[in-house]
Amino acid sequence: MKLMRLLGLASPDPLRRLRTLEMIAEHQLRRLPQEQIDRHLEIPPPLPQETLNGARLFQDRETMLEVIPKGGEVAEVGTFRGYLSAHIASVVRPRFFHLIDLDFSPFEASLDCQFEQHQGDSSTVLNTFAPASLDWIYIDGDHSYEGARKDLEAAHRALRPGCLMTVNDWTNWATLSVGPYGVARATNEFIIAHDYNEFIIAHDYKVEGLAFFPAGNHDLLIRKPAA
Repeated sequence: MKLMRLLGLASPDPLRRLRTLEMIAEHQLRRLPQEQIDRHLEIPPPLPQETLNGARLFQDRETMLEVIPKGGEVAEVGTFRGYLSAHIASVVRPRFFHLIDLDFSPFEASLDCQFEQHQGDSSTVLNTFAPASLDWIYIDGDHSYEGARKDLEAAHRALRPGCLMTVNDWTNWATLSVGPYGVARATNEFIIAHDYNEFIIAHDYKVEGLAFFPAGNHDLLIRKPAA
């Protein structure tokens, strides 16, 4: 087995080298207790069926944008080059669009709406908005568990009751970056009752939709309770 791994790592075929590394990682994981495996892989708690009743499936996130109410004050956390930003501006037609990112130097989109760029840590920026002031928030920020949790809590504070929030990269594993994501775990815990530093919090959000992404980094659409 060790010889096979050495041969695999030395192979001129890059895909064989990659598969060998995956086999080594799998072997190391299987030697750990299940609790440590689940924590490393950021396995999320399951969502209860009552949070999923009535949810819709969408072929992609662009299609799911069509159900977002038009004309509100909205925010996008994580913009990169601005492809989705431009699509949001075109489809959602926000009255005012807040763009939030650590660095806007890659941003190259032209937006046909009123907008403002807020540069800085996303949860910190979201916490500067007045409570219950935004009509929809798209979250594609820090993908670690702690970072996603902070973004969700800050977005919850800024979102109007009864309004929608979209969580990008709702997964525990990113195939393209080959590593665990804490987004699904943070989101599922956010939706259901859970323990935050010994305080039980239940946000009681409902899942409205799931938009598929071929690599598994799906978008989850959730709604804040009306009261």
